[in-house]
Amino acid sequence: MEDQKQIVKIEEYCRTVRVASYEVGAQSTLKLSALLHMCQETSENHLAALGIGYQKMKEDGIVFLIITNAVKIHRMPANAEIVTIKTHPRGSNKAQFYRDFQIYAGEELLAGVMQSSVAANPLNHKILRPQEFYAYGIFVDERVAPEDRLTRIRAKGLEPLGERVVRYSDLDYNGHINNTIYGDIFEDFIPGGMMGRCLRAVQIDYINESMLGETLELFGGEEDGVVTLQGFNPRGLGFSARALVEDSPAE
Repeated sequence: MEDQKQIVKIEEYCRTVRVASYEVGAQSTLKLSALLHMCQETSENHLAALGIGYQKMKEDGIVFLIITNAVKIHRMPANAEIVTIKTHPRGSNKAQFYRDFQIYAGEELLAGVMQSSVAANPLNHKILRPQEFYAYGIFVDERVAPEDRLTRIRAKGLEPLGERVVRYSDLDYNGHINNTIYGDIFEDFIPGGMMGRCLRAVQIDYINESMLGETLELFGGEEDGVVTLQGFNPRGLGFSARALVEDSPAE
């Protein structure tokens, strides 16, 4: 994905990119993992443009760990399509920071994402108080609106779907599965498969980090077009995902 241009403000960061062929899946549209990566990169670029990029913050003893991504999809972008990603800090609730993303093709809103994360110590991942990030004096400590707050997925009665071993290429710079990879895991193990189907809404909760060589035991189920999937690592529940799935529109 190659950036075409960017606009930097404290309250909004905007970048325009062209979708690369390697980000597109079997249905000729952007993969879920690539959409999540697009958002992750956009938020990192926003902080870097304001002088508090990943390396600076890590040296100061702060990293961000994503807790939840909640995605609403009208249409996934196609190969080589030019899209604009806008992101806005939305405040905090308790220890969690909120940030939204909007993906456009021209004036057409393609997808929206609400993301929550926490600031943590990079060595032991101990959760830090939001004030330690707000101490940079760049963002204002505001409370996210109650209607925008995300709640954790609850599930029971799911059936075994298989296992997924964590490989080296899954890892990010924090040493665990990159959050975007869970999009691939979800689409690989979704009951009924993804061929001929599309996602309209997806929520992924990142609960317990999975490390190199560990095995995720996957369980899932579908009811009335809503698919739920959970992965368990040796320490317990690693992640939960829930999605609204529909048949793909006819060409």
